[in-house]
Amino acid sequence: MRKFYLIVSVMLILLYVSCSDDEEPMPADAIVVEGWIENGRFPIVQVTHSVVISSDYQPLDSLQRYMERWARVRLSDGEREVTMMGRYDREYFPPFIYTTMDMRGEPGRTYSLTVDTPDGSHAEASATIPEPVEIDSLVCERVGQTDTLRQLYCYITDRGPETSYYKVFVHIMGRPYGYTSSYLGIVTTDMLPSNGKIAVNQGRVNLEKDYIQYFATGDEVVVKVCRMDRTGYEFWRDFEDMTSLSRNPFFPVTDNIRSNITGGLGYWLGYGSSVRRIIIE
Repeated sequence: MRKFYLIVSVMLILLYVSCSDDEEPMPADAIVVEGWIENGRFPIVQVTHSVVISSDYQPLDSLQRYMERWARVRLSDGEREVTMMGRYDREYFPPFIYTTMDMRGEPGRTYSLTVDTPDGSHAEASATIPEPVEIDSLVCERVGQTDTLRQLYCYITDRGPETSYYKVFVHIMGRPYGYTSSYLGIVTTDMLPSNGKIAVNQGRVNLEKDYIQYFATGDEVVVKVCRMDRTGYEFWRDFEDMTSLSRNPFFPVTDNIRSNITGGLGYWLGYGSSVRRIIIE
């Protein structure tokens, strides 16, 4: 199964730039860690450095120089520790990841990540994989009187006594960069209707001017619903606020996206994920 991609990496490098008045100024080259581990899958970590925003034009290709190719990235599940290897992967942007095939995610386990870079930077975080909740079904509904556009919904059943947090990702088969963040695709059980219905929208890249949330007939869509902890929910809620409001002059976003990385910025999350696909009709 393919991975999470472009929209998050680019925005994390660029968006950790504004601080509220009571925050410490961010170092010009702060380390940015973007990583996750899912049940039954290998971990993925990207390590970059933050970019100082200026009036000078910076093409996206120039962001590759902020990649960290020589970090020491280690992962522990409490019983053993593995060193993750760095490699180029064009399915990501920037096209470099750290991963290992010596450790797969297991629900209930806590995974500790440490990152050390040649310049002496040190970052660490830990994350636990929750038990996944299966997707019961996917349903598409006609949008107004259009013949070709459909709104997609997924249904889940969560009867747990405690509040659960979910993030939805989508991938349209045949398009590059695998999974993207479903626009406004975060939900808690407190927000979930009794039938477990969640709207699934296309991923939105903030640079897009003409965004359409719906899917087209004939699209083969893979939906991934990830259960996560409150830390993950807070990160993705901030991310959604940034993508939704950063273009709106009346509701400016002035705070950094919250991070659980000690010694750096970004996120390290555990996902209890379930996957289902549908051909839009």
